[in-house]
Amino acid sequence: MTDWYKFNHEEYRHEIRGLADAEDLAYRRLIDLYYSNEGPLPADKAVLERIVALEYDCIHPVLIAYFQRTEAGWAHGRLDQDLARRQAKAAQARAAGKRGGRPKSVVV
Repeated sequence: MTDWYKFNHEEYRHEIRGLADAEDLAYRRLIDLYYSNEGPLPADKAVLERIVALEYDCIHPVLIAYFQRTEAGWAHGRLDQDLARRQAKAAQARAAGKRGGRPKSVVV
């Protein structure tokens, strides 16, 4: 499902300032995983290492800096907002589809 989100390079570069290269890679992979899962990342460190294909030493500092540990796993507020906007847009499109799609333009 990661084919729908926009990636703002300037915003990302500003956000990752100070990260080591491996941590940058970990953050990018965690973002992709978050969007693919459409929600929080698994809390289990072995699972994250396997899915992200990096050692937890690279992953953990990124989790601490950018994510919050919750009962559901590692959550990220901005990514949750993006997902909510996408889900609302998809619901709106489904509703329009049930009504027959976009309204026809009136030719005068």
